[in-house]
Amino acid sequence: MLDNLSEEELLIIHRGFYVFGDSTSLKILYELNKFGDKNFSDLRDHLNINPASLSKKLKVLIEVGLVVADRTHDNLRVFYSIGKHRRALRKFLESFEKISKQL
Repeated sequence: MLDNLSEEELLIIHRGFYVFGDSTSLKILYELNKFGDKNFSDLRDHLNINPASLSKKLKVLIEVGLVVADRTHDNLRVFYSIGKHRRALRKFLESFEKISKQL
């Protein structure tokens, strides 16, 4: 099956495993999925994540298109939310959670 995939498709799969294999990234995605838009401080406080780590993980999540960063009208704050794949990501996270409980 993987023989038929292009290099670009393999790269996309690799990035997916990289993101979903990281516990901090999963925490961020679960938080945004469950509670909606959050700013940096809210994510840091709710998830108890080191600011440098949070910044790095958000950058990766934005680069792969799973998270979107939107500035407020006054440009003072940035709110993070699940990107265009919200429905697919929600299904994935719910399935992933069910499978994890069975392990």
